[in-house]
Parts: sequence; C-alpha cells; structure tokens
Amino acid sequence: MATKMATSVTDSGLATSTMILDGDFDEIDFRGELVDGHLVAKGILADQAAMDSIPVGIYVLEKDATVVKCNKAAIAGWGRTPSLGTSEKYCGSHLLRYPSGEVMPHELAPPSVVINNGGTVRNADVICEQPNGNRLLALVNVFPIRDNEDEVIGAVNIFRHNTSKTVPGLLSEVASSANSKICKGEQ
Repeated sequence: MATKMATSVTDSGLATSTMILDGDFDEIDFRGELVDGHLVAKGILADQAAMDSIPVGIYVLEKDATVVKCNKAAIAGWGRTPSLGTSEKYCGSHLLRYPSGEVMPHELAPPSVVINNGGTVRNADVICEQPNGNRLLALVNVFPIRDNEDEVIGAVNIFRHNTSKTVPGLLSEVASSANSKICKGEQ
C-alpha cells in the first residue's frame, strides 16, 4: 500500500494551488514562523500574487485572530477590503450568519476553533454578508499554520461559494421579499 506524503506549502506553490482548487486538503501542511511576535507565512501564503491567482477566498490570521492577509477572491466574496493587521478578527466579512440566517459573532466563526485548539474545520457552511446586504453561502475549510516546533501560530481559511446548497438565511431580507413576490407572481 502506497503512503502519501504531506505537501508542505513551502514545497511547490503550483502543487499547493492545485490541491486548494481541487479541495484536496488532506496533504497540505501550512507553515510559518514568528518574527518580532508576528506571523510570517511560508510557501504559497507568503506569495500575494500566487494567492491572488487562486479563484477561491483565502485569508491568513495571526494567533490572536487578527486578519493579516487575504487574496482578491476573499475581498470579492466579502464585498469589501478589510483593514489588515488591525482590529479585524476571525474574518474580513462585514457580517457572518449561520445557515439558519441568525447572526454568527465573528469570535464564534470557524477560525476560532482552529486558533483556540489547533484543530481543523472542514466543509462548514457560513453565510458571508456584504455591506450592501448581498449574501454568499461559503463552504469553509480552516487549517492551522504551524511553526517548526508544530505549535499553532496562526490559521488559514479557504472558502468558496457553495452553489450546491440553498439555505433559508441566504437571501437578504430585501432580496428575499422580492424573491417571494416573484415566486407568487406579484409585480
């Protein structure tokens, strides 16, 4: 029986981006180091152009959950550019919601599991609400970023639009109202 070796993100960026696009996260090992108390990601997470070339949302968090880096697809999904490295924690989305539509406090978002206990979050559904009220159902995968001693020093969230599901909380109230009128044949 052949054994697969984990691909460190310090290895080939092309291999890592292919695995991210394919949703093949089992073999990815995200690494970084602390420099002057701040996360310095390695591999593809250290290369902004490489991150921007991947058409799924990717963002990086320090151990204190501060959003320090994101790609263009994350910004598009959030409908805004977060203030990186400041007070934005856990996610750059304007507002998060559970699939039911209830507001999800950022400190309870999937990255908090990774930051607080070093686990991973796989295939979680989260609604990202943009400042204009548009909502995107995201399929979220969050992984720890570890140092050479295998200590968790940050996290990376990789999310994509989950088009395979519809959930009650997905539409904004305005869109939901308009949609229900259209469904009922009202003008």
